[in-house]
Amino acid sequence: MSAVFEFEGLSVPPGAMQRTRVPFMQLADGTAVSMPVMVMNGARPGPRLYIGAGIHGDEVNSIALVARALQQVDVQQLAGSIVCVPVQHPPSLYSDHRLPLAQFLKSPLDQAPADAWTCFPGQADGNLAQVVAATLFRMIRKCDFALDIHTPTRGGRYVPIAILPHAGIGPAAQVAEEMGRALGTGWVMRGDRGMYVSDGILCVEATKAGIPALTFEIGEGGRLEEGSVATGAACVLNLLRHFKMIDGTIEVPAVTHVMRDFLGLRASRGGLLITEVKLGQAVKQGDLLCRVIDIFGDEVERFVAPVDGLFVRATTLSTVTTGERVATLGLL
Repeated sequence: MSAVFEFEGLSVPPGAMQRTRVPFMQLADGTAVSMPVMVMNGARPGPRLYIGAGIHGDEVNSIALVARALQQVDVQQLAGSIVCVPVQHPPSLYSDHRLPLAQFLKSPLDQAPADAWTCFPGQADGNLAQVVAATLFRMIRKCDFALDIHTPTRGGRYVPIAILPHAGIGPAAQVAEEMGRALGTGWVMRGDRGMYVSDGILCVEATKAGIPALTFEIGEGGRLEEGSVATGAACVLNLLRHFKMIDGTIEVPAVTHVMRDFLGLRASRGGLLITEVKLGQAVKQGDLLCRVIDIFGDEVERFVAPVDGLFVRATTLSTVTTGERVATLGLL
């Protein structure tokens, strides 16, 4: 039988599910703010998996897909336990933005770093982002594995993609890669540079602490889409099956693309963006990816693939200015 799950006054016996809230901050009027937590402590022994979503407030697809997946799990049949925080940063959700804007704009320098996702393992007596990270990391440390679910920010769309911590972390990173493949997204990024493998990122710091973890990106920020929710929920259930926490066969994609790096292309001219390829499409060096036309209809910039790759992230903004990303390739 599974052990009792305990966390800061919360106690969930085997075979039970409990929804609760963990306080972590107060507003200026003294109102307490807490993050929602659901613990499903299975009746049978098994691993303990942390699932987090919504650390950025516009990642509504991530919140919905977790709910969809876990509604299909029977705690009486579950082996092991699931610790789920479906909204990892409630003030960001309130503002419907990546960051809790009211808090950040009030005192920008004092609230830097502003993104809790980059602040792990956090600091209990730090600023808001660091407090959020510290609260979450205390829960993550009680688990064996972790899955951190995201969408791009508004104006961008990813293929469903498992993004791994860098392999240099050691054996735990190898386990994270097994988890990434088990998700069954069909797209795995195994890189060694860039923001996704930087120190401070949730999955990196968890893996460094001996808790294999990965980042799962799907869909688009600020939108709730049935296709992304259904696909993402199926991937979460695949991971539970991989750990033998639930019964069933893992849904294996026809092809899994394992990539080594992202290559982002950015506009130097402003205008209207026209994308010429489909998300997920394989492209060859020289293929036209997108164009920028000015407000009079004249083409002012065009982007061709500088190398062979996969079109893994599209910009969905209708307009771009200098410096904005127009396309991202995954390199094999």
